[in-house]
Amino acid sequence: MKIEQLANSIINPNKKLASLNETLEADAPKFAEVLASSLQKVSDDQLYAEQMDQMLAVGEVENIHDVTIAAMKADMSISVAVDVTNKVLSAYNEIMRLQL
Repeated sequence: MKIEQLANSIINPNKKLASLNETLEADAPKFAEVLASSLQKVSDDQLYAEQMDQMLAVGEVENIHDVTIAAMKADMSISVAVDVTNKVLSAYNEIMRLQL
């Protein structure tokens, strides 16, 4: 939250809180955008690891550590994506179980 916006709403009591929330929402990244960029990074890591494997197979890579690091990074990014997905689904299921 930006302090200036909050200060302006306190100083100017005529300014409604809804307009402040709209301003804050306009500045914040959307969940779908964050999700899409994160999944794109996971995909990029996977593609890079595959390229490194192919380069190792044809002898273009001299340092096997780079190939191993790329593979481990891709594996970790997939693991984190799966864990986040499981947590989101678990939270969704908990919300759906709530009784109003």
